[in-house]
Amino acid sequence: MEKVLNTTRIDEIMTAKGLSQTALGESLGVTRAAVSKWLTGKSFPRPAELLKLGRLLGLGHKELVVSHAPQHEPLVAFRRRGSCLTTDEHVQRARDMGRLLKPLVPFLEVDEFIGPPTLKNPSCDYRYIQDLAARIRRDLDIAENAAFEFGALIALFEKHQAVIVPTLWGPKTKHENAIHIHLPDSQTTWIYLNLDVEIRDFKFWMAHELGHVLTVDLLREEKIELAEDFADAFAGVLLFPESVAKVAYAEYKKARSVQGQLRVLFTWAEQHMISPNSVYKEIEKFAAHLREHFTKIPASTLHSSIAQKHKHEDLVSTRLFDGKLPTADHFMRVVQDAFRTQAYSALSRYVREKKPSAGTVATILGINRMDASAYLEAFAQ
Repeated sequence: MEKVLNTTRIDEIMTAKGLSQTALGESLGVTRAAVSKWLTGKSFPRPAELLKLGRLLGLGHKELVVSHAPQHEPLVAFRRRGSCLTTDEHVQRARDMGRLLKPLVPFLEVDEFIGPPTLKNPSCDYRYIQDLAARIRRDLDIAENAAFEFGALIALFEKHQAVIVPTLWGPKTKHENAIHIHLPDSQTTWIYLNLDVEIRDFKFWMAHELGHVLTVDLLREEKIELAEDFADAFAGVLLFPESVAKVAYAEYKKARSVQGQLRVLFTWAEQHMISPNSVYKEIEKFAAHLREHFTKIPASTLHSSIAQKHKHEDLVSTRLFDGKLPTADHFMRVVQDAFRTQAYSALSRYVREKKPSAGTVATILGINRMDASAYLEAFAQ
């Protein structure tokens, strides 16, 4: 068993006493940086420091320290921005978010007896994923050649007890566009989705995160690369299945020029509200499945053409908020309606009952303290 500080309880006492990390450190004779490492789980106080901390906060050892098995650590996966590298610091920060999400679980409306279904033996095999996507479409009564709408994706997240946490992280300010956090104890999954992205990419990322929800065992077994490969393959097929790729590929082969091939990609992408690059990848896979030679478009031409075509496309946040920066209250009302999410209603009930600090809310939502204070004010209304 691993011993860690009961940061939720400590944060509550610090807030009640009006103690900052700096003030706490001064009272204990340590630096603010040392206190920060204790509260984020990066280090643990020495016995003498632990005794002083307990006396200062009025907490006995059982309240001050909790034990947990390492296997119950939050499981995380990232949808990274571009070529950004995921560091140990990113993983630690996501796990800190997960630990602070645990107290919110009792405020969710999820089945406490039966956990969400997962795939038995997930595979990146072409036929396996095609059959899986076809099964999901049948279960939702979605025609095999129909566009997979956002509402259907949201319904699948609900079915698998995954909580969507829409956020405004800016177009270029964070390492990730999405974070997947699974809490083993409660079998709940929290999917953070940055709304400051283009709609077509956002749809693919939602499907990608759904792939992680279906294969959480891969994360538990630390098969991270396989989990990412499966999620990408699953998202592409779910949104653009074989029956559609077959027709698109036939049109692509008839095109007499690169411009003609691009028109085919753009037309099908528009019909299914996905990126032309997703269409391209799926027809390429279909050709490989048939063992046919595939005439590729030069990568530079493909990506520059897509960028030019969609350079003025709206972000999801622009569509939802008419291009204006919403207040915390307005933001929560809109995303709760659009994504049918329990995230902010659960957070509201948690805040009203437990009175966490702005720092705790900031960590939970991955935002700065000033924005977190705005949420606390909205919850108090």
